[in-house]
Amino acid sequence: MSETDTVYTYLFTDPDWQKIDQISIPNRAMNFGDGLFETMVFGGEKIKFFGYHIDRLKRGLEVLKLEIPHSSLERLESWILEYFAGQNLRIRWNIFRAGTGKYTPESKVGIQTLQIQKLTLAPLVKSQSSFSEQVSLYPSPWSPFKTLSALPYVMAGQERIERGLDELILLDYTGKVAEACASNIFWRKGNKVFTPSLSCGGIDGVGRRAILSKIPRLIMEGIFGPNDLLKADQVWVSNVTGISYLEKIDSLEFSTERWDPLSEIFE
Repeated sequence: MSETDTVYTYLFTDPDWQKIDQISIPNRAMNFGDGLFETMVFGGEKIKFFGYHIDRLKRGLEVLKLEIPHSSLERLESWILEYFAGQNLRIRWNIFRAGTGKYTPESKVGIQTLQIQKLTLAPLVKSQSSFSEQVSLYPSPWSPFKTLSALPYVMAGQERIERGLDELILLDYTGKVAEACASNIFWRKGNKVFTPSLSCGGIDGVGRRAILSKIPRLIMEGIFGPNDLLKADQVWVSNVTGISYLEKIDSLEFSTERWDPLSEIFE
């Protein structure tokens, strides 16, 4: 099973998800990145944090002025359970605008696809990390959502590989900490936890929301520079697949021991 050989689609004209061999091109996902996606974890019985995914998706659809059938939202989890019960899966749910056109859309209708593959969990520890030297993030009405226009993260991933790093920390255009390559970032000083405000251009991550919901009184959201982060006792990044502790940022070392308040959030 891989992302390319297990693909399903849901159209306004279909009663349910249908397996497909190919997607029509050209389309607005390819031409303009005109759409959204959610990366979800199915643990054999349910989609983890499914309510958070649905909430973020609905808000993103509203911002992009896209529409999909409510039945597809309500049916997805039960459909996955019906066909894939007992399997640990990574599910990428894409929604892109129907029609072609040029920059100006011709439709509000969203075409949906699912890409399904075996789940790979986040590593518990990432050994070497640093701040990006090439990529800056810019806040916008759509920056909290996972849009198909993900070029900043593509370029960040390339920079991370070129520099031989396990993680890359992204700054906003003013030099403030925003997030990591494919994760939100947190750091702890004593029992106080800090994470960047979404006004710095980061994604409103599902893992981020789970952590904020678990320990709300311990976390301060704000605007922080790299030096604020480097004073921490512990640093970690998170997405829906879990938490990874950062062992080193450049030459500075941080604790990678499991912090008890984070236990069981992603289990």
